[in-house]
Amino acid sequence: MMKKNIICLSGLTAFFLASCLTGCQRKDQLDPNNPVTISVLTYYNGAQQIAFDELVKEFNKTIGAKKGIFVEASTSGDLTELSNTLDFELSKDAAQRELPDIFSCYATTAYSFDKEGLLANLNEYFSEEELAEYIDAYIEEGKVGTDDALLFLPVAKSTEVMTLNKTDWEPFAQETGITPDDLTTWEGVTASAQKYYEWTDAQTPAPNDGKAMFGRDAISNFIIAGTHQLGFDLFEVDSNRKATVTMNEDALRKIWDNYYVPYISGYFTSTGRFASDDMKTGNIILMVGSSSGATYVPTEVTVDDEEPYAIETVTMAVPDFAGCSSIAIQQGAGMTISKSDSLHEKASAEFLKWFTDTDANTRFTIVSSYLPVKKEANSMEAIEKAAQDNSLALNKTTKDSIEVSLEECSSRELVTSQVFDNSGSCRTIINDALLDKAAEDREAVKNLISANGGTLKEAVAQYDTNENFSDWYQTLKTKLEETVILD
Repeated sequence: MMKKNIICLSGLTAFFLASCLTGCQRKDQLDPNNPVTISVLTYYNGAQQIAFDELVKEFNKTIGAKKGIFVEASTSGDLTELSNTLDFELSKDAAQRELPDIFSCYATTAYSFDKEGLLANLNEYFSEEELAEYIDAYIEEGKVGTDDALLFLPVAKSTEVMTLNKTDWEPFAQETGITPDDLTTWEGVTASAQKYYEWTDAQTPAPNDGKAMFGRDAISNFIIAGTHQLGFDLFEVDSNRKATVTMNEDALRKIWDNYYVPYISGYFTSTGRFASDDMKTGNIILMVGSSSGATYVPTEVTVDDEEPYAIETVTMAVPDFAGCSSIAIQQGAGMTISKSDSLHEKASAEFLKWFTDTDANTRFTIVSSYLPVKKEANSMEAIEKAAQDNSLALNKTTKDSIEVSLEECSSRELVTSQVFDNSGSCRTIINDALLDKAAEDREAVKNLISANGGTLKEAVAQYDTNENFSDWYQTLKTKLEETVILD
């Protein structure tokens, strides 16, 4: 009888052990019989969103089904809306926050969320060997957590490229002798834009109606990258992510002379939401924008209400300041994992590993004009092979943009925005300070000519003064100093 009871007890013990193990597996381990659902929030739209959604479906049917992970993807619509959504969640009380398991963000946002203890440390889910497969600079950008914890993973990167409307450039170039070599420095762009304004002004009997040649997106990139290239960063950031404003007047004057002065003179402009909008309407023939915007580069131009005409464009590297080492902006949002439980975090990491692996990631970047994030995928040969193997269209504009971007990123120093308390607000201040000032004073110059007559040079001279620059410089410096010390 005792022997029988021992046998029964052993059976019960085995049953309870098995139940315990099963319960533990459901709670802490991925199980294809009990799939875990993870949510992903991006800012993708258009071709990017379509490509991402297709990849999510593929993951769910393959690796996800095998490991027990189901991904639900949604988009905020654009980066601004995503930032607003995340800021709103961050402003809530801790108990009321509803964060997706994975969301797209930049380093500044990741830093803000980490200060609230809301993000998982990706070093816990990615081995050193796995991280070594990514472009080193991309991984370094994501180390913005305490003790350099990796908070966000690169998933698709971009830089800036310059695009020329070759169709409308050629008549100007033929008559003036200007060549694309004149566009390799910012000083050359400024001088060429002046000649273009004067050349177009001479096409009509009315004075001072020349056309702008150049426009660009993200003035903050120009200032951040430009001052760095000139040897003076805007901020010094310590190990605790506390910043001190270290602006240099000579460097900012170089920026001023090669954006503000040509802008108020009518050589540069910015009237559309993006520079590509100004190129579509014939307001400019040369622009700098994100390499990921290749799909938005116009193929035709419509001036006023006239019939549109087709144009050919050429993609070029972004200019440098004369005599300086070449640099390139590194940008593109990564993805973070919200801190929750080990099962959801592990599942999220598995999806990010799959999405950033060479095959899936290259297919996504081909469609979206981004750059792959792994070293082995960062060559034109690898990208063209992936396009051919997967029957993906790689049109000339996208191909040229990717090719120029890869060359920039492999041969130049990569520069990205510094991360510190209120760095996002500082970036906005930097961007708006120069653009708003230039746009305001351009209108003042035009009004001055209209009211008093005289030449463009005479009107511009009233604003292109040491005093005007000094006032702008001091105002910007004060705003930044006040912002970096905000609680």
